[in-house]
Amino acid sequence: MEKENDIHLICKTITKMKKVFIFLTAIWGYSANAQQIIEKNVSSKIKQVRVFLTQAEINNVAQVSVGAGTSTLVFEELPAKLQQQSLQVNAKGAITIMAVKHRINYLKSQAKTDKIKKLEQDLETLQDALNSLQVQKKIYQEEEAMILANKQVGGDQTGVSAQKLKEIADFYRQRLGEVNQKVLELNKQIKQNQEKEQQTRRQINEENAQANKPSSEVLVTVKADAPVTANFELSYIVPDAGWQPIYDIRSKDTKSSAQLMYRANVYQNTGLDWNNVQISLSSGNPSVGGNKPELVVWYVSQFVGASYGYSNMRSADARRTEAVAQRAIKPVDVERGIELEDKPSETIADFTTVQENTLATEFEIALPYTIPSDGKPQLVDVQKFDMTTIYSYGSAPKLDRDAFLTARLVDWEKYNLVSGKANVYFEGAFVGETYLNARNTKDTLVVSLGRDKKVIIEREQIKDLTTKKKLSSHIKEEFAFEIRIRNTKKEKIVIRLEDQIPISNNSKIEVELLEATGAKADPVSGKLTWKLEVNPSETKTLKLRYSIRYPKDMQVTY
Repeated sequence: MEKENDIHLICKTITKMKKVFIFLTAIWGYSANAQQIIEKNVSSKIKQVRVFLTQAEINNVAQVSVGAGTSTLVFEELPAKLQQQSLQVNAKGAITIMAVKHRINYLKSQAKTDKIKKLEQDLETLQDALNSLQVQKKIYQEEEAMILANKQVGGDQTGVSAQKLKEIADFYRQRLGEVNQKVLELNKQIKQNQEKEQQTRRQINEENAQANKPSSEVLVTVKADAPVTANFELSYIVPDAGWQPIYDIRSKDTKSSAQLMYRANVYQNTGLDWNNVQISLSSGNPSVGGNKPELVVWYVSQFVGASYGYSNMRSADARRTEAVAQRAIKPVDVERGIELEDKPSETIADFTTVQENTLATEFEIALPYTIPSDGKPQLVDVQKFDMTTIYSYGSAPKLDRDAFLTARLVDWEKYNLVSGKANVYFEGAFVGETYLNARNTKDTLVVSLGRDKKVIIEREQIKDLTTKKKLSSHIKEEFAFEIRIRNTKKEKIVIRLEDQIPISNNSKIEVELLEATGAKADPVSGKLTWKLEVNPSETKTLKLRYSIRYPKDMQVTY
């Protein structure tokens, strides 16, 4: 009986051991499978960049050989400020994407750039030159010490002739002078080289700090039934990039259409250079929310002043009003501008393709560009237009006696312009800067082309007709002016000339326009406008007369 119990106990123990063995085998197998999921570093290349006004969307591509089973591909050296919520990963091939993760790598050192290698070579050259100067200085110092150590002349009992003494003194003076002068020159060169060495070291440290910044990594876990080569595409948005429009408006003369050169200042400081990539410019701005703000209830109620002893208490209406105010819409950022020097016109603008979307316009630049990651704007040509132009002159000789030429650009809205600065050129000369406001609701854009000294304008007071009369109870003053316009150009001009009379804001003061033949008068503003055609070598004369009548006991100012 005891033997049977022992056998039964042994069998039971063996059964438990089998279960433990099976369990451990399962764990070992699971661990083995888990260890088989290895990470493979992948380098990708920037293929295309869509630059928004304040951000950029980057597309990286890579071709990767994937083994059978489950593996994790680590796409490394991506911008550190990659916006994780914008990340998209696509793959073409017989694989399945299981998971996508993002992480920051703070430890990996970047490879030395060509600039750092060049700086290190310069530093080594400076150090060699500095060592050579130090050796030369030491030789001269030892020579000086040797001369000074042997300066005793003659023995204790033996004298030296005057001639010999003079020769020895001349030698000491000449040679020591040469040695000391050479040491001074070497000290100066050593100081200059030391300063250059320090500057080069600081520059190397700065470049290394830039090169060793943290970078992003995207971990893509994939599964393949068999070894396969797959094409991957990563798309993501980064800050620290954008573009601003800048225009060149060129007009050969008043008989030619104005040419508008549409350019863009593209900048980026993402940490990676965009080398020879396809660029498109979008007038969209993903950083600005696209949802329409909603109005909330706006309460108005009787104001209740604070009672003594209860100054810190507020009414329920006041609390509701404050709660509404706290839900106010946040302001958005405005666009910035960069002043740049004008550069020669390029032909790349002829390759630009324009796509008009519902909410934005996109310019696809056909030729590739290189934009370094230094935050400095790079000029990119977008498009070139010959615009329908109407030229006219304007002047307000009361304030400035020059004639100003203006160009009215017609049908500007069909060119998909974005508000920005413009450089203006007329007759081959730089006129100045202006601002194109694309939010203008008018059908024409007015651009000033500057002063034209060939249109001469004079405005003088006619003293004989300028009087001041005292009446029984009033004083009446009369003013008269003569305006002359002379056209010394070879072609006819059209000029819009403006002047004004004062407007009374007191019923006791009366203003009367006596003479302004051909002028259009605005009774609200007092502005007078003449539109004149002046032929070559022609002079036209205008007269302006008005009066002011007021009580004699009143002092007026105008």
